Amino acid sequence: MYFIGLAVFGFLYWLLDGILTIFIDTGVADTTTFTPWELMIYVWAGIVIVYLVFGGIWLVRSFQKETYTGGIQ
Repeated sequence: MYFIGLAVFGFLYWLLDGILTIFIDTGVADTTTFTPWELMIYVWAGIVIVYLVFGGIWLVRSFQKETYTGGIQ
């Protein structure tokens, strides 16, 4: 499940990065000041970091639970 989540985040990052690039290339997004697009990228990066940290902790704990109890519960 953890790796499926990583794949979903990777796909969404690829999609959002493509959309942002289109907005910057067409001049819709002003790149000289702080924009909502930059805020979106920072929030998105924060979400991915939180997922990686807490998802990694969950993954390690699920392996430990499997070792101690004989199966994932």
